[in-house]
Amino acid sequence: MRKFNKAHTATIHRIARRYGATIPPNNPCELQTPHGFVGVETAATIGRRVRALRQHHGPAYVAVTNKEALSDALRATQRSRIGVMDPQGNIVKMAESDGQTTKTAKNSSVKAGVNGRSVARA
Repeated sequence: MRKFNKAHTATIHRIARRYGATIPPNNPCELQTPHGFVGVETAATIGRRVRALRQHHGPAYVAVTNKEALSDALRATQRSRIGVMDPQGNIVKMAESDGQTTKTAKNSSVKAGVNGRSVARA
């Protein structure tokens, strides 16, 4: 089993709590939420996660453990349907499913936030 640093563990718990996901004991960095699948990664493992998420059906996000990794995640998911979340679980890039934005966005449970970032409504 993979070892996680404090930032990774904190991000996993924060996103799970925010989106009502359960944390699977066998692979805690993969969360299934009502809004889609979320893979929590460090800057070093973003590429591997994005490759895996390309095979995933339905909305999928890569969440980063620190703000410095956001640019890496956005670059890695460019020209893909995979969305990006910051360490707080705010949606920075909306995921797409079958060429459409996620049901979350269609149902307006995501709104524009500060500086054009999207955030989930509580």
